[in-house]
Amino acid sequence: MKTEKKYEQWKAITESDFVTLFIKTWFTYIASLRELNPDVKVFTDEGMPRGDKPFLNAFKDGIMPIVQKQIPVESVAQELFQMYPVSMRKVMDVFPQYFFQTFFRINESFNYTDKTLDVDSDGKLKERYEAHLHIVDRYCLKFYLGVSGRFRSTNYNEQIKKEIDLRPIIEAVVSRHRFQNPYVNEIQFMRDFYNGVMNEVVGILRHYMEETLPSKGYNQTINGKIRDACLRLNSALNVKFDYNYKYPHEVGALDDLNSYAIIYQLPFNGFGRIEQDNIYSANEGVYSQLMATKGVDWFASYVYSLRNALFHEIITPLDEEWQTIFKSAYLILKQVSDICITMINRVIEFPQSQENAVFDYVTAHQDSVFSILADSVELLDYPKMKVLSWKIDNGKTILTGWFLAKLKLQNGSAEDIESGIGSIEEVDKGFDFEVTLNDDFSIAFDGEGNNDCIKIQIQGS
Repeated sequence: MKTEKKYEQWKAITESDFVTLFIKTWFTYIASLRELNPDVKVFTDEGMPRGDKPFLNAFKDGIMPIVQKQIPVESVAQELFQMYPVSMRKVMDVFPQYFFQTFFRINESFNYTDKTLDVDSDGKLKERYEAHLHIVDRYCLKFYLGVSGRFRSTNYNEQIKKEIDLRPIIEAVVSRHRFQNPYVNEIQFMRDFYNGVMNEVVGILRHYMEETLPSKGYNQTINGKIRDACLRLNSALNVKFDYNYKYPHEVGALDDLNSYAIIYQLPFNGFGRIEQDNIYSANEGVYSQLMATKGVDWFASYVYSLRNALFHEIITPLDEEWQTIFKSAYLILKQVSDICITMINRVIEFPQSQENAVFDYVTAHQDSVFSILADSVELLDYPKMKVLSWKIDNGKTILTGWFLAKLKLQNGSAEDIESGIGSIEEVDKGFDFEVTLNDDFSIAFDGEGNNDCIKIQIQGS
């Protein structure tokens, strides 16, 4: 029986503790999301628990932009770099059916279009070339090539239409990479996918040129024009798809993503290579922004998959790969949770401070807020404020509530008061408010950027 040295045993226990810490931090994270999103129901109308997913959706719709802005990008980047390649290999080995949806996405906005018209001197159509490829029903790539024109006295109008099911291509690529290398080669994965797509395209074009076109009875020149159109599309697609094998900073200005990406990698193409190839450090301005936005977005989804793996599958806590994954996941999730908890505390503390954004606004706009109450109004104090509800929407915090303002109201002039016609009194007046706050709890501007997003009115009015 092999006996490990004591320090090795202690190290193993320490590393396995990160799995436990992840679980504890997950519950902290969910508890904070429940507090931040009081409108999200914990139970269905039938009394059944809804699980964690509604709160994770609320995270993405609500506080995530704040997290993306405030999270320490460098430490998050290093942890993602540590866990990402190990996660790819582990998911491929243990959950191959979830590999693609975890690290890649179908680009449902993909729409390749190429159309040219050639007219003669009289404005009549000589030749038309029109190609379209776009996604329908998520996994279906719709293919169209239209070629028409007139040569001498002969008109021709050919259309090639086909639907390509992407699922068998994806399944074949996943299967091919499952048993190949210690780490998944993400660029080769992309190449294999697009090669699979091009094999389908070539098959469609070849079948048309070899089987369909000869039966049309066109002369050699027209047949040549149609074959040239097929070859043109084949070459154009190969050029377009090459963009998918480049780093984001290399293709940003080249073309529209939706014109060349049928699939894309999560969080972004080439993610697993940008550190080892020194791309991150050489283009830190680009990639730190991508890390804060797309990196955090991907992690928010991936961490839920880790939660499911723990709660529904058998995880070996002393497995070194799982330890690497859960260690990094815990360290990132803790930072996300800390930002969420800080936001909760800011909301709780907001009405307790005399220097919050609502009071600052009222103090700066006393005439518009108080002028309706008396001829002259002096603000003395803000005795109380209460927040009744809050919601975080796309990084903006919306608070509704009420506050009391201690005011000295004067009606009439000094002479009126001396003669008993006017009056001076101190009153506590209640006001309702609704305010939209930025992540620093300053008042946000409206969509046009001209007006403060705040409404204040006298209670009962």
